[in-house]
Amino acid sequence: MTKVFIGGAGMVRFGKYDASVTFEKLATGAAKAALKDSGVSRKDIEAVYVGHVFGGPVAGQRVSTELGLAGLPVSNHENYCASGATALREAWTAIKAGLYDIVLVIGAEKMTDRVKGGVTPDPNDLDAAQGYVMTAGHAMSARRYMHDYGATRDQIAAVAVKNHAHSQHNPFAQYQHAVSLEEVLNARKIADPLGLLDCSPISDGAAAAIVCSDRGMVRLGINGVRPEVKAIGLVSGTLRSGHYDVNEEDISRRAGLQAYKLASIDPSDIDLVEMHDCFTIAEIVRMEGLGLVPKGEGAAWTAAGKTSIGGELPVNPSGGLLSRGHPVGATGMAQVCELYWQLTAQAGSRQVQDARLGLAYCKGGTVSGTDGASVTTVVMQS
Repeated sequence: MTKVFIGGAGMVRFGKYDASVTFEKLATGAAKAALKDSGVSRKDIEAVYVGHVFGGPVAGQRVSTELGLAGLPVSNHENYCASGATALREAWTAIKAGLYDIVLVIGAEKMTDRVKGGVTPDPNDLDAAQGYVMTAGHAMSARRYMHDYGATRDQIAAVAVKNHAHSQHNPFAQYQHAVSLEEVLNARKIADPLGLLDCSPISDGAAAAIVCSDRGMVRLGINGVRPEVKAIGLVSGTLRSGHYDVNEEDISRRAGLQAYKLASIDPSDIDLVEMHDCFTIAEIVRMEGLGLVPKGEGAAWTAAGKTSIGGELPVNPSGGLLSRGHPVGATGMAQVCELYWQLTAQAGSRQVQDARLGLAYCKGGTVSGTDGASVTTVVMQS
C-alpha cells in the first residue's frame, strides 16, 4: 500500500495582525516556507488542499493563484477547529488512492478582523439560540470534573502554566513567555471557574506541509528522512438523550480508536501529543477520552509534571492553543508541523527526547444534542 509522508513544513508566527496582513499573505507565507523546507518547486505540486473557517469563498483558489499554482485541483475544507487536519486527511486519502504523489496542504485563518467576542455555534443551532458560548460549555466541564474526581482549581490551571512554559521555546507561538499559577488563578474571570488564561486567544496565522507518497519522496530525493503519516481518524458526534456525563468524551474515544487501528498501534506507544487545548480543562478530558491518561487522573498528571517536556507523556510541547495561539483553520496543520519538527529532531529547546511516534488531536465545533461536531486524530511516525 502507498505510504504518505510529510516532505516539509512551514509556518508563519501566530498572533494578531493588522489589516495589511491578509488571509492570503498568511497562507502564502506558510506555503512558501514549506516549499523551501522540502526543496519542492511549484511545478512539482499536483493539487492543493486548504483548511479554513472564515476565509470566505474559494479561499484556496485565491491563495493558489498568488502562489503561481492556478489551474491545479484546489479544494477548501471547513470542519471548524479541525479544518486544517481535515484538509490533510483528504490529501492523505487521495495519495493513498494513487491520485497524486506531491501535494500542498495549508491551514490558515485571519480571525482578528472577522471574530469579536466569544466563539459561538451557528445561529441556527438550538444551543446558540439559548445563548450558549464555547467558554460556558468548558466551564461546566471543569465544574463537573472537579466535583466527580476531586480535582482542584490549581490542577486545572496547571495546564496553562505548563503550555506557556513550553511556548517560550517556540518561535512561531503567539505568546512566548511563562505564566505563574497565581497569574492563571487571578486572571479576569470569563466563565467561572475559567479565567482569561484558561482560554485560547483569538489569533491569525497559517501552517502548511508538503505531503508526498513514497514515490514522490524518491522523486524529490528525500526518501527515508521524513516522518510518515500513519493514520488520520475523522469522526463526528453522536446523538445523546437523557442524562449523560458531560465529560464522557465518547467522540474522542472513537476518534482515537480509529487512528490506533489504522496505524496498528497501542496508545501506550505514543511518545508525545499535540492536543486541542482550546481551554485548560479540554486538554485534560480529551487526553482521558483518547485513553492516554487514566479516567479522572488528567488534572493530577498535569500538576505532577507527567505531561510536561521530560515527563511521562509530553503534551503540547509547542505551547498548544493556549499559548501558541488558535487561528482555527490553521491549528490542525500547526500541530502537524510541530510533530514534523519533533520527529525530525528539529524542535530545539522544546525537543522531546527520543520522539518516534506522535499524535495530533483536533476537536471542531458543536452541534446541539451531540457530543461534538468533528474530531481528527493524526498519527505520525519517524
